[in-house]
Amino acid sequence: MKFSSVKQVKIYNSNSAMAKKSLLSSGQMEMAAQSESVKKEFNANETYHEVKYSNEWEDLRTLKYKEYRQLWDSIPRKKIELDFPLHLDIETTNICNLQCPMCPRTIMLANETFSELGFMSKDDYKRIIDEASKNGVKSIKLNYLGEPLSHPDVVWHVQYAKEQGVIDVMMNSNASLLTKQLGIDLLNAGLDNFFVSFDAVDPKDFSSQRTGTTIGKVIDNLYNFTVEKKKIRPECQIRVSMVMYKNTKWQEQFEAMKVIWRNHVDAVGYGYYIDRDELSATTYPEVKGFHCAQPFQRMFLKYNGNVTICCVDDKDETIVGNWHNDTLTNIWQGKEYRDIRHKHANGKYYDIEMCRKCYLPASA
Repeated sequence: MKFSSVKQVKIYNSNSAMAKKSLLSSGQMEMAAQSESVKKEFNANETYHEVKYSNEWEDLRTLKYKEYRQLWDSIPRKKIELDFPLHLDIETTNICNLQCPMCPRTIMLANETFSELGFMSKDDYKRIIDEASKNGVKSIKLNYLGEPLSHPDVVWHVQYAKEQGVIDVMMNSNASLLTKQLGIDLLNAGLDNFFVSFDAVDPKDFSSQRTGTTIGKVIDNLYNFTVEKKKIRPECQIRVSMVMYKNTKWQEQFEAMKVIWRNHVDAVGYGYYIDRDELSATTYPEVKGFHCAQPFQRMFLKYNGNVTICCVDDKDETIVGNWHNDTLTNIWQGKEYRDIRHKHANGKYYDIEMCRKCYLPASA
């Protein structure tokens, strides 16, 4: 089933002929209908804090994009089960040119627990995009723990996805490899969102957080990209973000970052640092009524083939399939994935070991 418009989404409720596919019990559907406050509090992007400077890029986007963003919020909010995810996170490579100390990749490499390094082949990428586009996927992000710009085919990755009808093609990057020509090529290929990790304005702090590059290089690269964006593809969103720590020093760094970039990028933001080793060893108290958006929206495809349900599952603790050995459709509709969605929809997220370790319910 393709989801080319809002009208084609199957919303399963107690009045529908398809009610047997609903992820909600009848009592929970009644409770959800009666509790508008719960609906208003739900945030499909609650792991991230953002300050917006410009919506010009969004004004230039198509109606299909705006319909997709409505689905991004409404599907997990209403606990709708889709035949295929809205979004894929595709780790085209697990190679990175930096060794950032807060990154789980750096830690696992040091512990010799990281998977074999490499680049996704064109054939594998094409197979993923072809199946996804056939099933109406709306967006992709070209990274997980690797640096997408390190892949020699990165421009083609963007171009092929856009040619196959993917509405929103995005990537996170440290921007240290973003030459002026590469930026021009990415924009001409159709890149829709470019999210840059920029963790400090003090050169010493920046180098300690983004080990392997310098603040001057990244500023030059990103500034050139902002200039070319305005000329080539003004509908491309550029966002700069940092890892935030609960320390006044880093809040001050964020305030300074806002001053530096406010006239050049569309938004700045941050997400709080989470110690992944501590996360794996911690069990948080259950929060009644919580459910996560991610199992309803997106699927994470790692370079090693593993498919996981969560953006923080860097250690492959909750694997629901392997894209090398199965289709994405089979994995998404498989028993393991459906069981996870059912548990979240019916107030039983705490039955899932990975979810018991998640800080998000306690912080929501």
